[in-house]
Amino acid sequence: MVKNNNELYKKVLERGLEQRETIEKTIDSIYKNKEIENIFFVGCGGSLAVMLPCKYMLDELSTITTNVYNASEFINLKPRTFTGNSLVIVSSYSGKTPETVEAAKMAKEKGAPVIGFMGEKDSLLGRTVDYAFANQAETGVTDSKFIMLYQIVFNVLKHRGETERYDEFMKALVSLPENLVKIKEKAEDRARKFAEENRDEKYFMVLGSGICYGEAYAQAICIFEEMQWIHAQPINSGEYFHGSFEIVREDTNIIILKGEDLSRPLGDRAEKFSKKYSQKVTVIDTKDYELSDCPVEFRGYFSPLVCSAVLGQFSSHIADIREHPLSTRKYMGVVE
Repeated sequence: MVKNNNELYKKVLERGLEQRETIEKTIDSIYKNKEIENIFFVGCGGSLAVMLPCKYMLDELSTITTNVYNASEFINLKPRTFTGNSLVIVSSYSGKTPETVEAAKMAKEKGAPVIGFMGEKDSLLGRTVDYAFANQAETGVTDSKFIMLYQIVFNVLKHRGETERYDEFMKALVSLPENLVKIKEKAEDRARKFAEENRDEKYFMVLGSGICYGEAYAQAICIFEEMQWIHAQPINSGEYFHGSFEIVREDTNIIILKGEDLSRPLGDRAEKFSKKYSQKVTVIDTKDYELSDCPVEFRGYFSPLVCSAVLGQFSSHIADIREHPLSTRKYMGVVE
């Protein structure tokens, strides 16, 4: 049986909100000492996926160049645009992912300020970065990190004079813990039904675009493949029509994430096609979930958190009914 840990989940998110003052001081300090020319988000797997929405937001709202790199690629490529005036943001919940730690070291050697996210500050990554933020999340790791990363994004926008709605956005963030708990509760029955219907499924297509693509990517490779050993393919809803849709048949299992950002028409198109040719289409549409005290203009930015809350329920129930805990691994942390 899936354990209800919503109260703990809520507290974890609130701990992310409690970092506001420290985050403000951190960005103040960075901008006081550096003329930031670009931003690099660096990580692996789920820790990389959670940073993709930040690039989307900054690309929409700012003129600053933003890059997202797998840590291994970053340290091997050493992008020529990466300089001492870059802001580098790294993430590894374990705090010991070798390539992410190496990326942080490379950034420090270059003289670039480095912000890091990890579970515990007293970890290798926590001791390497200039500014460490530990979310110590027994649950809700992704959503807690979202909240802290979003605060960084809007602090950057504020320092660049590219937003007049900083306080309004921060107020909307405060409403998220309560809202996301309610979303989890609303998704409970649907998640249980999904698990019952798909306990023996061998393959999923997981589609998403824009600000929600990171969630599609994480669900496919981190949840279905890493944690459930089920074949899955993350697909950008726009790229779907340039290859992947050719293997759709009436029994192809497709999950489509539809946010309320500017890429929503891509999800609409993917849904229309998929439902015409497959009988196994699951659509998670953020419009179906209430976000109290959130201005409509911010709902698009919060779409990944809504998807994450719903998918969290799906994942817990599929793991439970398959008797395959999300913590089970064959290779990761098991073999050299």
